[in-house]
Amino acid sequence: MTPTLSPADPTSVADPSVRVTRTSCGICEASCGLVVRVRGDEVLDIRPDPLHPNSKGFACSKGVQFHHLRDDPDRVRQPLRRRADGSFEPVSWEQALDDIGRRLKAIIARHGGESVGLYGGNPIVWNHEAFSLLLGLGAALKTRHLFAAASVDINNYYVVNQLLYGNNFCSLFPDVERTRFMVILGGNPVVSHGSMMTVGHVREALQDIVRRGGRVVVIDPRRSETAQLFEHLPLRPDADAWLVAAMLRLALQRGCPRPEVAATLGGLAFLQTLVEVATPTRAEQETGIPAARIEQLTRDFIAADGAVLYGRWGASLGQFSTLTKYLIEAFNAVTGNLDRAGGALFGHSMIDIEKLMRDTGQIGYDRWRTRVEGIPEVFGTAPLATMAAEIETPGNGQLRALLVSHGNPAMSGPGGRRLERALGQLELLVSMDPYLTETSRLAHYVLPPTLWLEREGFPIFTMAHTAVPYAQWSPASVRPPEGARDDGWIFAEISRRIGVVPSPLALVRGLGRLGITLGARTLTDLALRTGEHGDWFGLRPSGLSRRKLLAVGGPLLLKPRPPTGVLRQRIAHRDHRVHLEHPLFAAEMQRLAQRQSNDPAYPLHIISVRELRSHNSWLHNIPKLMAGERVQRLRVHPQDARPLGLHNGDRVRVESRHGAVEVMAWISDEVMPGVVALPHGWGHRGGWRRAVEAGGAAFNDLTSSAYVDIDRPSGQAQLTGIAVRLCPLSSATPPATDTVTTSCSPSA
Repeated sequence: MTPTLSPADPTSVADPSVRVTRTSCGICEASCGLVVRVRGDEVLDIRPDPLHPNSKGFACSKGVQFHHLRDDPDRVRQPLRRRADGSFEPVSWEQALDDIGRRLKAIIARHGGESVGLYGGNPIVWNHEAFSLLLGLGAALKTRHLFAAASVDINNYYVVNQLLYGNNFCSLFPDVERTRFMVILGGNPVVSHGSMMTVGHVREALQDIVRRGGRVVVIDPRRSETAQLFEHLPLRPDADAWLVAAMLRLALQRGCPRPEVAATLGGLAFLQTLVEVATPTRAEQETGIPAARIEQLTRDFIAADGAVLYGRWGASLGQFSTLTKYLIEAFNAVTGNLDRAGGALFGHSMIDIEKLMRDTGQIGYDRWRTRVEGIPEVFGTAPLATMAAEIETPGNGQLRALLVSHGNPAMSGPGGRRLERALGQLELLVSMDPYLTETSRLAHYVLPPTLWLEREGFPIFTMAHTAVPYAQWSPASVRPPEGARDDGWIFAEISRRIGVVPSPLALVRGLGRLGITLGARTLTDLALRTGEHGDWFGLRPSGLSRRKLLAVGGPLLLKPRPPTGVLRQRIAHRDHRVHLEHPLFAAEMQRLAQRQSNDPAYPLHIISVRELRSHNSWLHNIPKLMAGERVQRLRVHPQDARPLGLHNGDRVRVESRHGAVEVMAWISDEVMPGVVALPHGWGHRGGWRRAVEAGGAAFNDLTSSAYVDIDRPSGQAQLTGIAVRLCPLSSATPPATDTVTTSCSPSA
């Protein structure tokens, strides 16, 4: 597999002092190809890779500005130890790791390995070695306090994948290139660049659907950046399950599935009974979408030659997100759009991630439950919503020490203020983070990690659902600053000091005790070399290995697109059928039908907003990404603002039953009446000065981590559709008498 480069080879430079590497962005799921130019230890610039087979010369402002984070004066560049007064002092790596090791050993001796927890934030997914060692350390400690950012984002996918297909990581994604009709439910790919669908230049790809005579329908409470380009159908927040259930009911009544499709599905009678309650009339009441529109949308979808229903951020963050994801998968399956050109496809990766996670024991659901609330595990992890209770609640297995890698749970976790207080109660908190964030400022030690520009790696996670299958293993583009260490090295050093071998595999742990080390990089290379595209240690000369990919220096095309006709071989159930029947879904449908969604004291519902130059909570310290009028503003519909006398720029207090924030109002019909929208990831505290100066409020202060307020099957937090009320704090016009809310708490 020799790469073919055009005359415009992006690695060609006239200046011999400039080094050029081709890599992939480690910020979001788009994993865009990038070209990094370096002189000495200075990154001159980062540009889109014009030869990348998937991103095709596209990259957003976040990726091309990332070197400013690397060079940020606020970046932590040496280990820090917190003093008694809350300030930090620099210490050596040896001092930090030795003390962390001693304190962890003492905690384990008193309370067992189950008293130690680990949390992996979003960026660790792009560090395959650190991610493997985090999972491995959790396995070696036999702890159930293994937390991941997935539980505030996408655990609903992993539950449904396990139950329907037999593997948490068997995810399908839209065939955007060939679909004739795409329905986007709660997603904004023009801004997110495609979550759980890695489609290069996704804005153009979506517009191509229309250009070739197809349709794109965006269903969202907000007229998002994506909705502005296509057909927009507003619906009430957290009503997604009602809409899809009604569409399923109509599809089944219209003769779906065809006999050849039905043969691949188990549990059709169960599904038919499940959605019987979702009549178009009931769906109209719950969603605000007229029954006739729901019926027409369903008919058009069924009639299309290749159609796909895609649900993402908004559909994944409600109280019924697992049920919603199940219904989406069932709808694509019943209409014959599963494993079909133009429908929903199984991904194709250079490494068989489903097999890799299965062989290392990482797949599964509900094999154990959390200690306090009894919430099912998801691929061996506990939901972040349980972390505060696990710290606060005494008894065997109480969480007493926590290692955090590239995560900010104090801001991104549900019930943010409660979790922040709980983190302060830990006997030991270690944060591996380039900044003093809302979480790391609470840590006993802050350890400076390398960034994705400073280490080798590959986008293992996003390769599982990329539109154009390719292989890439990139070298480090630039040396890390003196003092920074890779998260994987940090995990290995801590493991050595507490006397464990960090691996989920008993064989690897046994070899480690004999002094034989098989690192994550070696094991990943082994999985590559013995897989479909591997070189089998020279037996297949055209095959791939880590060494060969590093030598190539860029991505290699594996296939023009993911294959179809692979349904039976990809499903892990013994009968190789999609398992639609499970009592969990019946219980959730019953709970949905009984929900009372209207609360007169909190008459509005708030949703979160993705922003083009933000990514969760960690890019607000980069100057060029904060240039212009970067302020956090609450979108309020004029119909809801008028009775309160709210105008643009007024300060308003947003109250839920769980907390309150004060923000600036922006009056706009971008949101539907009864809905307000607030960008998440703002309201910084800590030592990153520009982020703190930007102000704003933490969206998650309005959320709850209580069992009654989360998605129960997955433990996933509810981060959208939360009932709120507005209380004006400053306005030029007094409120009208028919105010939206009748009482407000005193301003904090």
